[in-house]
Amino acid sequence: MKKTGTLLISFLLLNVGIAGASDVKTGKSVTLSKDAPNNVYVAAGDVNINAKVNGDLVSAGGKIRVNGTTQQDVLLAGGEIRLNGQSEGDVRILGGEVRVTQNVKGDLTVTGGEITIDEGVSIGGDLIVAGGEVRLNGNVLGKVHIAGGKLYLNGNVEGGIEAKAEFIEINGHINGESEIAAKKLILGSTAFFGGNVKYWTGRHSPSFSGKLADGVKASYNTSLKPDWADWEYKLGDVSHKVKRGIGFFQVFSGLLMTLLLIAFGDKMFSRYAGQASRNAGPALGLGTMLLIGIPFLASIAFVTVIGIPIGVIGMGVYGAMMSTSVALPAVIAAYEWRKLKDQNWTRGGVTLVAVGLFLGLRLVSHLPVVGWIIGFVASAIAFGYIYMIIRKKIDPNAPASQNSDEEKEGEDFV
Repeated sequence: MKKTGTLLISFLLLNVGIAGASDVKTGKSVTLSKDAPNNVYVAAGDVNINAKVNGDLVSAGGKIRVNGTTQQDVLLAGGEIRLNGQSEGDVRILGGEVRVTQNVKGDLTVTGGEITIDEGVSIGGDLIVAGGEVRLNGNVLGKVHIAGGKLYLNGNVEGGIEAKAEFIEINGHINGESEIAAKKLILGSTAFFGGNVKYWTGRHSPSFSGKLADGVKASYNTSLKPDWADWEYKLGDVSHKVKRGIGFFQVFSGLLMTLLLIAFGDKMFSRYAGQASRNAGPALGLGTMLLIGIPFLASIAFVTVIGIPIGVIGMGVYGAMMSTSVALPAVIAAYEWRKLKDQNWTRGGVTLVAVGLFLGLRLVSHLPVVGWIIGFVASAIAFGYIYMIIRKKIDPNAPASQNSDEEKEGEDFV
C-alpha cells in the first residue's frame, strides 16, 4: 500500500513536470526567501512566498501569503490567502478568505467565502468570481463574471459585467454592457454605466436616472431571473420524489461507509488518534493536491492510448475517494474527539459520534459556497492525513497536540 501511494504521487509529479525542474517543499511551515528560477510547488500549514518566482507557483495550505512577484501562472488553495505580490500571468485561487492587494496582468479566477480585491489593484484580463461575499474595490480591464451571495462593486470595469447574487450594490463605473440579476439591487450615488444595462431584481426597480451615458439604455429583463429565485415553484412532484430518493441513497450509503470504516479501521484510527489536528496543515496541503491533481492528470492520461489504463486507475482511485469524502472526515474527527477530550467511549460510542458528525457535515454541505468550502477542506485534511499515515510521516506516539516546537521545512513528500 505504501508503494502504491508512492507511485501515485510520483506519477502526479512527473506529469506536471516537477521532477528535476522545480522546487518542491512541504512541511508545517514553509518560507521561500530566495528567488526561484523554476516552478515552485508548496504544501504546508503556513506558506510564505517572500521572493520572486520565475515560473509557475502552485501552493496549498492553511494560510498562504504571496509577497513576491510571480512571472507566470499562480494556483493557490487554502483557508486564508493573501496575494500581496504582482502576478504576470493568470491567477486561480480557492480559499475560505481571499484578499488580492497587488496587480494581476492576466485573468483572475477566485472561489471563496469572503473575497476582497483592494482599491488600486488592476486586473489586466477577465475576473471570474464565485463567493459568499465579494468586494471589488479595484479595476478590471476585461470582463467580470460574478456569482455570489453579496456583491459590492466599488471599482471600475472596462469590459462589461455579468453578475448574479442575492444582494448587489454598485458604486463604481462599468463601461461595457451589463447583465445584472439580484433579489436586491442598489445603485449608489457614484454608480455609472457606459454601456446598455439589462437587469432583473426581485424587490424593487432601482433608479438609473443620471447614471447612464448618452444613448445608453437600462431595461428590465425577466429572462435574467436566476433559476434559484423560484426553484420551489418549478419542481414538480416527480422531481421532488427523485431528489428525496437520491438524497436518501446518499445519506444511507454515507452512513454505511461510516460503519465500514470504523469496523475495519478501528485499530488504525485508535492508534493514530490525536494526530490529525496536530498535522492538519500538511494534511490539508497534500489532500488538496490529491483532490485536484488526480482527476486532472487522469484526464490528461486518456489522451494517449498508452495512458488510458493509467487514466482508468486514476479515475477509479478518485471515485473511491469521493465515496468516502464525508464519512472519512467524520470518522477521523470522532476518534480525535475521543482522544483529545480523554473520553472513555467504546466503539459503539465512537460510531454514534461519527454518525452525528456525518449528518452535520451533510447539512453544512448544502450551504451555498461556504458549505462546499468546508466540505472540501474537511475531505482534503482527511485524505492527506491517511496518506501521511501510509507514508509513515506521522508518529503515533507523538503528543496529541496541534502545536509543535519542531518546524519541518522543505520535507519531500514523495
